[in-house]
Amino acid sequence: MANKIFIDRGMQWLTLAYLVFFGIVMISTSHGEFVLWLNDRHFAFGDLFFKYWTNLGDGLLLAIVALYFLFTNLYRFYYILMAIAFQTVFVHIFKQWLFAGEPRPKTFFADRLNDLNFVEGVNVRGYDSFPSGHTASAFVLAFVLISLYKNKVVNVLIFVSAVLVGISRVYILQHFLRDIYFGSVFGILAALVAWLIMRPYSNLQKLNRGILKPR
Repeated sequence: MANKIFIDRGMQWLTLAYLVFFGIVMISTSHGEFVLWLNDRHFAFGDLFFKYWTNLGDGLLLAIVALYFLFTNLYRFYYILMAIAFQTVFVHIFKQWLFAGEPRPKTFFADRLNDLNFVEGVNVRGYDSFPSGHTASAFVLAFVLISLYKNKVVNVLIFVSAVLVGISRVYILQHFLRDIYFGSVFGILAALVAWLIMRPYSNLQKLNRGILKPR
């Protein structure tokens, strides 16, 4: 990971476009309006797709990638481990302290539940909405990988995959737009801070091996 920049210019512009677009949508609509708009557009394939796609942000994929790095490249393992730690701290501070008990869509729209479309088989929670931990996990993983691998096509696919995790959280009525927006910001910041901390040590070649590789 001897890269001199966190993400290349193309990804910088794509990230900025994402943040600006959804930021404008967020500040120009009322709280919950995006949830209702998306919920009105439920369709069979979307229910099936987002029901399972949302699981990419549950932390299991992060753990699998971290384990892979543990066995293949200790430097990258320390990098992703640090990014996960920062993301966990960011989300915990807001979800459990600053915004503890924040109502999710199920509770916020309690007086109109019969008008909402719930995806079958999804256990919808009622509180601790802000921010979206799944979205934060998806974005921290995405930006760790994007900072490590510079294939433009693959990086765009990784980015879009993370965005879809965030959208899935709104689609299945687990979060609001605000929750996934700041969840993505926290994920990006966590990866960036970890990258900045680890960058000065990127030339320590002795770390560029996994625990199963010979010294």
